Amino acid sequence: MSGHSAVESMTSLGQDMYILKRTQNRPDLKILVADIYIAGEADIHEIKPNLHDLDCIVLIGFYNKYSFVAEELAKSMNVGLFDNREFFGAVNLTGEKMVNYKPKPKK
Repeated sequence: MSGHSAVESMTSLGQDMYILKRTQNRPDLKILVADIYIAGEADIHEIKPNLHDLDCIVLIGFYNKYSFVAEELAKSMNVGLFDNREFFGAVNLTGEKMVNYKPKPKK
């Protein structure tokens, strides 16, 4: 992330949580990095994103994915749920646009 143009710095909070300070007056993001092969609804409930004031959950493994239900649950909590490739695009956005970010399909 340190090479991303929207990222100024990243600070570990421990327990796989980080504060991502962004450029261009974008608000900081509190993220949780998780290595969950296929994140489901139960995983989101277990993480309890609202309890930790998370902005995003980022699945870091190359093959990690999430279910539609997990994504919708996270969105209902105003938390973005992304795989690592999606997060590189979402980090440029703020608010609802970030939470709802989906990359454009490849042609």
